[in-house]
Amino acid sequence: MVKVAELASTYRGLRCVIVGGQGGVGSAVADQLCSLGARVVSASRRGENDWIAPAQGELVMARLDLTDPDSIAAFTVRTGQALGAIELLVCSGGVSRQAGLEALDDATIDAVFSSNAMGPLRLIRDCSGLLRAGTDPVVVNVSSVAARTGQGSNIAYCGAKAAMDAMMTGLAKQLAPAVRTVSVAPSALETPFAQGRGADFIERTIGMTPLGRLASLEEVATAILLAARGLSFTTGVPIFVDGGRHL
Repeated sequence: MVKVAELASTYRGLRCVIVGGQGGVGSAVADQLCSLGARVVSASRRGENDWIAPAQGELVMARLDLTDPDSIAAFTVRTGQALGAIELLVCSGGVSRQAGLEALDDATIDAVFSSNAMGPLRLIRDCSGLLRAGTDPVVVNVSSVAARTGQGSNIAYCGAKAAMDAMMTGLAKQLAPAVRTVSVAPSALETPFAQGRGADFIERTIGMTPLGRLASLEEVATAILLAARGLSFTTGVPIFVDGGRHL
């Protein structure tokens, strides 16, 4: 069991992979991890194929396309060569766009499910050996309150995040006791994406949130770090960072 006073030291040297590491949540997680001395790989389409392992407190940019199984396989091989194991895998990548049902075209449905559900499952499957080789390894999927409420940028996004949560529960059973899996589920965040949906959207969301505001990126990142090292007996469940929006 990790005591609160000892928590910060548990991140030093931690081998971490953040998928979607250049996004809002991913960047906030990476910043906190690096400040605590973790070794951080930030994976995205804009990264490099030939990257070297980061030192403590450092971050490297690695290439990964969650919609491409070959890219996932190549990334897994490179990660094994560079890190040897993974102690924290954060799946915070994924795309979406605001669209009503009639405007939800096939390309958007495919992209949303591929990047938010199918890609993370393939990645976790391919990295399961690297996770088992780590010390107290944890997978944290960044889900959404939309998986519970059915209200999000579009119906495909709600379905993809619900699929992610269901798979997280199944993975918790299949990977136990070696690997824990949880999801962190925020509501609308203080980001340009939420602001781009207009003042009416923000006012409605705040009005349906018992705590009366949007979540910050730092709050979501902190929940991810706590799930990784503070909640040592928690697996297979979503952790809501939504001000009570799901209630």
